[in-house]
Amino acid sequence: MPGRRDLAVGGVPRPAPRCVADQRRASMRAVNAHLRIALLLLVALLAVACGGSGDPDLHIGDAQAAPPAAGSSQVVVSVRNDGSGDDVLLGADTPAAAGVEVHLTEVADGRATMTQQQTVDIPAGETVQFRPGGLHLMLVVPDATVSEGGTFDLTLHFERSGDRTIPVEVVPLLDLAEDAFDDAGDEAGTDG
Repeated sequence: MPGRRDLAVGGVPRPAPRCVADQRRASMRAVNAHLRIALLLLVALLAVACGGSGDPDLHIGDAQAAPPAAGSSQVVVSVRNDGSGDDVLLGADTPAAAGVEVHLTEVADGRATMTQQQTVDIPAGETVQFRPGGLHLMLVVPDATVSEGGTFDLTLHFERSGDRTIPVEVVPLLDLAEDAFDDAGDEAGTDG
């Protein structure tokens, strides 16, 4: 008669224990199955993090800047992504200024605040506008080449599309603001 430990719930005998080698093989199959699932999840996560399987196709519009006021100047430009993959603007630089910063101006309770942005998403199928009163590129301590009627080069650094150097025309501030809003519609930032 079987002992108490040999019976499962309900009095049904338990199957004979497997040998240690069989148990190890079964355990390894289970571990391998879990590793395959984890690997598939990692690949899917990386695909999502990289903007999907598609590639970005960036088109950068004509760029304009205003003559400096109070030690800075704004650059107006649009970046259109006609590709099937996202991209990210990582920053910009120019030999015509001590630095270039990306800022976002927001108005709340009648008060405007400007915050520096570390990166800017350039989603697939969308256009991102850089212009006064919203998302903009600010030249910090621009030099004498940033004067009305002049031009200078600006390099935009993208995560997936690499560096893109564009010419920037310096125009009167009122022309800059007027052209920016004529070309872009009513809202600063991303237009879908």
